[in-house]
Amino acid sequence: MTTSDPNVTLTDHERDICGARADVLIPNAAGMPAATQMDVHTVWIERALGARPDLAGRFRASLAEAVDEPPAEAIETLHKNSPELFDAFSLLVAGAYLMNPEVRALIGYPGQENRPVANDEVDTYIHLLEPVVERGPVYRPTV
Repeated sequence: MTTSDPNVTLTDHERDICGARADVLIPNAAGMPAATQMDVHTVWIERALGARPDLAGRFRASLAEAVDEPPAEAIETLHKNSPELFDAFSLLVAGAYLMNPEVRALIGYPGQENRPVANDEVDTYIHLLEPVVERGPVYRPTV
């Protein structure tokens, strides 16, 4: 897991806004804890920002929007008026939530695991890969 970028540090005020709004997106429901119960706004958001520093500007801008509105209304305003800011906020909050090992345990996801191919499975994998190798490279331009 990538650690926090030391240049991406939130103020207490930004953390408060983040926590209130994060709980709108990820409330305590269906047996799962709310975002703030899992320290999204105090611990994990900076790790998520460290992994995606390219989103830091938009994330901070999302916290500065609609500051006089209650959290649920602020989220609606962001979604409606500034979708790029809403996307940055929601992506980072969801990512921060899922970085927490307690959350991963609750959903039954242990994270990425090293699963080497057993010697007796090699033939199966080679058989699956042969058509791909025979076909050759295939790609679709994205631009």
